[in-house]
Amino acid sequence: MSQEQVRDIIDHARDFYSQLSTYYNELSGVTDQERVKIFLDYLSVCEKRHEQALAEYEETAPRDIINTWFKCGDDEATSTLLEPSLLTSDMDIDTVLREALRLGQCISDMYQKALDRAQTDGIKEIFRNLLEGNKKDMRNLVRDCGHLHDW
Repeated sequence: MSQEQVRDIIDHARDFYSQLSTYYNELSGVTDQERVKIFLDYLSVCEKRHEQALAEYEETAPRDIINTWFKCGDDEATSTLLEPSLLTSDMDIDTVLREALRLGQCISDMYQKALDRAQTDGIKEIFRNLLEGNKKDMRNLVRDCGHLHDW
């Protein structure tokens, strides 16, 4: 088992959100389906906002908690999660939504693992908040995608 600081886990998530934003933006450029393009652009902006929110969260979190070391498992690097993606230029909105939810679940799983390993209430609170926020974002994504179907 390796050791990481709380800030390292947050940095992994920020990096993943950044990669997702770029990924969705690039996919938006290759699709010729207007609704899919709108949804991918929306996803790209959402992921950029998540990245920025985590940067702000990291800045405002208590230093003694954010700098705490704890043992981590051999978790799969988030950078490899985009490689086997199912999205192509001929995708539909439902395919994009399923893949976005799969990738969102990867972040939730990372937060849950960190929460399970946390040994102090302060660290647990950070990862519980991040996990709950991510789950809420995924519910909102499903809702917003439903609105796009109605359009």
